[in-house]
Amino acid sequence: ISSFGGCDRYYTEMCSAPAYLGNAPWDEWFMDTRPAPERTSIQFYSPDTERMSLAIEKLTLDSLPHGGVDLNFGCSAPLITRLGAGVSWMKDSAGAAAMVQAARKALPKEFMLSAKLRLGHDDSEDRLLEFCQGLCDAGADYLVLHPRLANQKFRRLGKWSSVATMARALPVPLIGNGDVRSYDDYARAVGEYGASGVMIGREAVRRPWIFALIRGLEANPDFSMSINIEETAFTMLDSIETQLPSIFYLSRARRFFFYFCDNLAFAHHIKCAIQNAPSLDAIRALLRSYFDEVPTDRIKLQEK
Repeated sequence: ISSFGGCDRYYTEMCSAPAYLGNAPWDEWFMDTRPAPERTSIQFYSPDTERMSLAIEKLTLDSLPHGGVDLNFGCSAPLITRLGAGVSWMKDSAGAAAMVQAARKALPKEFMLSAKLRLGHDDSEDRLLEFCQGLCDAGADYLVLHPRLANQKFRRLGKWSSVATMARALPVPLIGNGDVRSYDDYARAVGEYGASGVMIGREAVRRPWIFALIRGLEANPDFSMSINIEETAFTMLDSIETQLPSIFYLSRARRFFFYFCDNLAFAHHIKCAIQNAPSLDAIRALLRSYFDEVPTDRIKLQEK
């Protein structure tokens, strides 16, 4: 993503504050802020305020380069909610605000503090506004809202009208998250719904150049990009191999290519093959064979 340009801010993988305090073995990679630490937030979740505050204090003591901290109040994965973390906090607006206040106190003033959340556990905009306002009053510099309820998946569009309501009412920037897959989606988020910006997840894996494409189209409606799909695929494999421990190789490659292969004409075929590949070298071999058989997939023009 960084090599294509266009992205203003990055986030690490979601990290457990208690695990970080316990010197968990994989934190070095979960909390890796390269290549732009000054623009990267370390994303924490915690079932309690005390360990969140202590984890942020430890960041300073460890001198880990970063550009801020993001508190996750939005993750609805059962593994996280069973701990009382993630979106579970949206049942306790006072407790979430207290966590933000403690985090702001523990984090040096020069670093940004943000929070990511969902609509909550019911469709009440009054309750959502109360929750958001509490986070703002406690010291959050900006909020990121994914406009779906805790139990909603991705089968239909999120409720972006709630993004518009919160954006008008809150005193800090509100970033919209979810359903942004094109320039038109971005333009609608900031133009129609008043979001200060957008956070992009899955589409940034599918098309790592999406931020640069949006920036280009924002400046010039006729902008287009020619993307070397083959080169990008192999660059990703090389990055996985050079920047991650071997235990992560296959899981990260499979996750990436599950989305990235949508750029290919025979996506289902190559996706299935990669999901069953036993090694990165095997994935490389599959990709070389694919591009030899379908050379027209090597270069793609992106216009929206």
